[in-house]
Amino acid sequence: MSCPPTLLHVAALAAMLVAGTACPSNNNHEDGAMEAEDGADQVDTPSDADAGVHDDGPPDFGPDVDIDADVDTDVRPDADADVGEAEGDDGWDADSILPTGCQFVLPARGLGNGWTGRNGIDDGKVVWRTVDSSSLPSDSVLMVRDLATGVDREVLRRTYPDMLEKPAVHGNVVVFFSETAEYVDESKEIFRLSLAGGSAVRITDNSVPDFSPMAGEDYVVYESAPDPPPPGMAGEYRYVDLSDGSDHSLAGTAGRTEITFDGHRWVAIMNDNYLYKFDLTDPAAGAQQLAPYAMGITGMAFDRDTGLLITGVHRVGESDDYRLQTWNMTTGETAVLLDQPWSQVMGDVDGHVVVYDDSQAAGEPYWSHQYSELRILDRDTGAIRVVMPLDTYYGVGIWERWIAFNNYGMYGDSLIICDLVAAGYMDADLHVVPE
Repeated sequence: MSCPPTLLHVAALAAMLVAGTACPSNNNHEDGAMEAEDGADQVDTPSDADAGVHDDGPPDFGPDVDIDADVDTDVRPDADADVGEAEGDDGWDADSILPTGCQFVLPARGLGNGWTGRNGIDDGKVVWRTVDSSSLPSDSVLMVRDLATGVDREVLRRTYPDMLEKPAVHGNVVVFFSETAEYVDESKEIFRLSLAGGSAVRITDNSVPDFSPMAGEDYVVYESAPDPPPPGMAGEYRYVDLSDGSDHSLAGTAGRTEITFDGHRWVAIMNDNYLYKFDLTDPAAGAQQLAPYAMGITGMAFDRDTGLLITGVHRVGESDDYRLQTWNMTTGETAVLLDQPWSQVMGDVDGHVVVYDDSQAAGEPYWSHQYSELRILDRDTGAIRVVMPLDTYYGVGIWERWIAFNNYGMYGDSLIICDLVAAGYMDADLHVVPE
């Protein structure tokens, strides 16, 4: 079994903090425009002052003016830089600072808004978008890695103003959004593409900005921003029924939101501090509250095996900051999975293993500086393991023995993939190996 990270690994990765704490630019290097939707927003640390909390909160899906939005879940930096190399000019191997079984995905730069965390890893594959600016206009490139073989493959290339953004994968199909040539500066549309081959198929065609799709077996869930937006709303969530291509409204959005899709039936939406569920097999029921009280939630993800929703949850008077909690989508029952000092911010879950960010080592709430350790939790045994030392991580996804995540550090906006068995963090049965 391979050894865990040595002090050399930790020291080298800690250097990322020095080089990577400055806020990345939000400039779009492709056209010089500002991309506000992809940048990291300033967030507030939950406190008693944020707790204008009503335990008998509103049943409608609209804003509650008495409650401060205490988190913003879009914490992903945006670093649309040119394609770079993971090795320096002197030929130094960047992978040498990582634990055994972990490596940088080439190119290490320019991933920006192209990695979508839990939506970008599934069925033995990781997808991401990068930018090739070796010639102008630049190209958006869709890449896929076979996790078993480690082989990377270019799937699709589009030249600006045609582009592709935020790919998400389900099985052998990837979805993404694109500002097409015919709608440049006017809208974005959602496309669907088989990784087995063929052409990308547009599944929305409404001249309205559509973005951030989530792929599923029978449905694709996405965000839409009509202009003007619906009354009292900032936009809406919609979905496409792939059986007939029909497009439907799922719910309006009002203020800061977080959304996740199990790929089959359930959609969970955190909207203005209230958690809702939507059953795609029973759309007439509409969005229903999972809990009648306000809370702060970040990083929701569904357990692929059980259908349970796992979140990072903060409720004043119940948790110190953010704790891991499960939700039964049918009954609404909850259970606390892990509640330790500081923040456990949910990344993703597969089977019995949860990968998440934990700010305990930073000695401060995660939202202060977004420094955390990347940890895994075995729900069967309770074993916890630190995978990566204190640094800035986001966009975390897990599938069986592999995790993929972004690190904003010494290599800019880098995508890292780890084989947790090869690294010694999991045994052959995919249980977490205790420290």
